[in-house]
Amino acid sequence: MRITLFSLILFLTLVGIVLVAHAAPANTPPTADFTIDPPQGVVGTLFFFDPIAVSDAEDSDAWLQVRFDFDGDGTWDTTWLNPTNPPYPHTYDAAGTYQVKLEVQDTGGLTATKVKTLQVGDPGNNTPPTAKCTATPASGPPGTTFTFSAAGSSDAQDPVSALKVKWDKWGGFDFRGQNWQPATQPITFTYNTIGIHEVDMVLMDTGYLMDDTSCSVEVIPPGGNNPPTAHLEIRPTMGTITTTFTMDVTGSTDDHDFIADMSVRFDWTDDGVYDTGWLNASQLWPHTYSDVWGQITVRAQIQDSGGLTDEATQTIVVTTPYHLFLPRAMK
Repeated sequence: MRITLFSLILFLTLVGIVLVAHAAPANTPPTADFTIDPPQGVVGTLFFFDPIAVSDAEDSDAWLQVRFDFDGDGTWDTTWLNPTNPPYPHTYDAAGTYQVKLEVQDTGGLTATKVKTLQVGDPGNNTPPTAKCTATPASGPPGTTFTFSAAGSSDAQDPVSALKVKWDKWGGFDFRGQNWQPATQPITFTYNTIGIHEVDMVLMDTGYLMDDTSCSVEVIPPGGNNPPTAHLEIRPTMGTITTTFTMDVTGSTDDHDFIADMSVRFDWTDDGVYDTGWLNASQLWPHTYSDVWGQITVRAQIQDSGGLTDEATQTIVVTTPYHLFLPRAMK
């Protein structure tokens, strides 16, 4: 089969058309945008800067990066952040008009900026409110409707009915998508996961000053919370007053808590007084008996996330590294 020059040119032309048709599209710059909540405030106001509105034709939000210059002085006040993270909080130390600048960058290195004007006033004689969160019931099985209230909050200048609040169900200090609502208006959440769930709350008075707090509830197994089972292992079981004994309670168990969710405290000589505060039960804890020897019983108390406890003991032998010689009485 003979291939003519015309046929070869036609073939190469068609190949070029196909390659051009399948060539990757050119990268385009992203689009910068952000919101400020509240849109105005005073010195001491906790502003939330939310860049979730940035976009890019080629990259998803998870691949973009943003950074902020909060006062417009040309110096970036944050490192590169992911726009899907919680809104970035910031307060101002001086009243004034600020040019807040956002820069967004895509994976191709292209950038875009957005500038918004923010008025920050003088708070005058206004003082921040005091946030208080209550939750009822304190615990319940999966699916329980927990009611959270900020009605116990207070302010020196405003009645509680004038205060506003936002809630974060998951305890990540992320109030994105939440509207300010009256502090006297309760909110309800349900959880399906066993364990402790923390809820964050931010409170704002009419002068834009804020306070925040959190409260928690426990989701327990349908049959109720049962005490943990304590287990104590001490290594070595015999030593001197210079020996470091290792206390291990990691073998303790609980129906719904992992060992990292439990706490332990120790009574080194089982005299009825605990010698430590609550410690992480998933760690090993050393102790040296520098001035006590003989047969010594150690008591460990394990506590689960619901406050229920169990105890375990173990006896060890501590000796002195020297011998005591008593003088013989002379007759």
